[in-house]
Amino acid sequence: MRFLFMAFHYPRPEYRGDLLRAMHRFGVALEAQPGLLQLADFDDPANDRVVALSLWESAEHFRAGRANAADALSDADFDLWETRPTEVFALGEIVVS
Repeated sequence: MRFLFMAFHYPRPEYRGDLLRAMHRFGVALEAQPGLLQLADFDDPANDRVVALSLWESAEHFRAGRANAADALSDADFDLWETRPTEVFALGEIVVS
């Protein structure tokens, strides 16, 4: 069963570049993880946010991949860089039989 992870970031204008660079580093680290199917970031300027998406083969792959890639965010200061806490959505695929 596939697993979707979404994170909505609300960067302060002066730290937008720092946030995007950290997201890029994390994305590069995630791309090396088993079970990752797709990875993308999207800009939503009308709502002053950046959306990060990753699609995985399973929730287990996601948890392991995220843990393995966590060092890429070791210097990230999201509390300083964002106007509000990151919104996170972790969604399992609906399978109807």
